[in-house]
Amino acid sequence: MSDTNGKSKEVYIRASSLAESDGESDSSSSSDYESARQSLSPLGQAQLLAARSISEYQQISRTLLAKDALLLDFACGTGALSQRLAARVDNILGIDVDAGAVQQFNTRARNQGIDEDEMCAIHCDILTEESLVRGKAWFGKVDVVASAMAFHHLQDIAAVTKILVDRFLKVDGWIAVVDLMHTPYTSAIFANAKKPTASNPDKSRYSHNHLHRHAHHVGGIKAEDIRRAFECAGLDCVDIIEHIFDISVMVPRRLLSEEHSSNEVGSSSKGQGLSAIPDSGKVEVLLPFLLAIGKKL
Repeated sequence: MSDTNGKSKEVYIRASSLAESDGESDSSSSSDYESARQSLSPLGQAQLLAARSISEYQQISRTLLAKDALLLDFACGTGALSQRLAARVDNILGIDVDAGAVQQFNTRARNQGIDEDEMCAIHCDILTEESLVRGKAWFGKVDVVASAMAFHHLQDIAAVTKILVDRFLKVDGWIAVVDLMHTPYTSAIFANAKKPTASNPDKSRYSHNHLHRHAHHVGGIKAEDIRRAFECAGLDCVDIIEHIFDISVMVPRRLLSEEHSSNEVGSSSKGQGLSAIPDSGKVEVLLPFLLAIGKKL
């Protein structure tokens, strides 16, 4: 497990407006990713690597490959995670509060010839009992609950996690969450991103389309917060893997705090060097992500 306190030289930023879409390659193999990575947006890379991280975790992989395994894609959006896990599991249900995204999820699956019994999504707000009954047929039947880049939107991670575990997850089932990881630097960068400037009077310009300005966990999810949420939901075998992967992006230099305005920005968790900061323009920074795993006993 990585220790963020020991990474004083690293600079991180959220998955930003550089990612307008996640609709690139759906391939999840290592070789395919390496060959296609130049064409993937940061968000596309994050979704792809999230699927890989979840499916390659030993206990999750074993569960997904079991006969008639069921997976719940929480906050599924248009289906980026589900599409990339489809080859590993028999049945997938997506749920999302965005009715438009749910429609796109289902249209995309049908256009690819995937039967509704194998993959479908429903419009559902699990915090609202009236809406939650739409997923009643799946209550207590899910082998794996998976979610990618969604938990930072949640006002109460613990409450949502408990509902997912109590209502949907079967005994011995697993929950797996991949999301942006909070570091000491991200809060400052977020604050800078919200400040209007002469050349950027619209302060929403860099408030990217995935994290949004209404994200409740500014700068990503703290490992201790998601661990606490998992444990409060009664999950066992909780494993939080920080820096499960890092993604480099180019961002406006003005988003960096003064203490990181020198030409040496640092290196990634794998020792990869970062680009020198020019006097103006953009600079290369890293997006760190974490994987959180828990089992229902």
